[in-house]
Amino acid sequence: MESTVAQKGCGRLEASEANVRAGFDARWYNDSGVGVYVAQLLRAMATTGEIDLVVYEDPRNPVPGLDGLRMERVPVTAPKYSLAEQFAFYGRARRDKLDVFHSPFYVVPVAVGCPVIVTFHDLIPFLFRIYSAPKQWMVKMGYRWAATHAARIITDSQLTAMDTERILKVPPEKIQAIPIAVSRDNFHPGSDSCELQVLQREYGVVPPYAVVASARNWKTKNLRSALLALTKVRALTGVEFKTLAYGPPAGIHVFKREHSAPEDLVVTGYVAEEELAIIFRHANVFVMPSLYEGFGLPLLEAMSCGCAVVTSNRGSLLEVAGQGAQALDPLDVDGMARAIARLFTNPAELAHWRARALERAQAFSWSRTAEATIGVYRQAVGKNR
Repeated sequence: MESTVAQKGCGRLEASEANVRAGFDARWYNDSGVGVYVAQLLRAMATTGEIDLVVYEDPRNPVPGLDGLRMERVPVTAPKYSLAEQFAFYGRARRDKLDVFHSPFYVVPVAVGCPVIVTFHDLIPFLFRIYSAPKQWMVKMGYRWAATHAARIITDSQLTAMDTERILKVPPEKIQAIPIAVSRDNFHPGSDSCELQVLQREYGVVPPYAVVASARNWKTKNLRSALLALTKVRALTGVEFKTLAYGPPAGIHVFKREHSAPEDLVVTGYVAEEELAIIFRHANVFVMPSLYEGFGLPLLEAMSCGCAVVTSNRGSLLEVAGQGAQALDPLDVDGMARAIARLFTNPAELAHWRARALERAQAFSWSRTAEATIGVYRQAVGKNR
């Protein structure tokens, strides 16, 4: 993979005369929330022109949408979580004359010869049992190592910043909460006449319908309460509607074994961003009663499309929702059912919460996330020098 920006031919300039030269470990790009963070943050930082980016990618899984942007792209084949990656970045950081190195996940290089920034998206492994005991222990050790050795820690929310200070005993001055955002290319309220045809053809749904998100950590997402509430809505309203569940289906299968699933439940599996945005734009409600979120990106994705949201008042979700969504106790199934029922039976209520969602979503943008992240880079480099 060729670099898209040539190295300076006259040597490194002094800090006052040159941009910060930042290495970014983009090997963590995937189809999760971390992958969204990697791709969108890199695009936004590259467009500022305020730093020199060196992006380290897995050549088998390059980050899309970076072609033509102001950055150097360097292939790194060393596997994640490996000793090989430590040696790879030890050499690359010196060869590439980095001022700062950013890991967008809790795994950080040990010896790169420059300040390391790490992003903690949440501290779920310290709060919930989501892995086998040995793996959970290893993950916690990784977080503790990163918290000790990173020059700065970025979190997606104030809640995760406070968790980092409380659980990992990190000084608050070392932590910066920087909210993330969504891609406006996909997540926006504008629709066209073909979208309803896409919904019917691909998923067999037409309005009215509700949306829920499943995940590998479906217990933390509190999928059970969402589906129980939607089952009650039909009895409360008599309205015929479908429930569309996107994401890994394991939690849906467990729910079906233990409960009566909502009638007309549609299980989609993974959905690409473009089609997820269409789903949100035409839904009556997105139900997300998580027990904990480090940020809650699906919540912001739905609100950015003008979808009414019923969510949880736990974790960071209130930070994201603000006044743009109805937030309830995630275990109050009856309360959620009543809130959802009003969105199916009262057009004025539905219009109100759609407008509130859009208004709140405007508070988040990747350009602001990029500027704040670059500010953290500068702080780390300035202190180091």
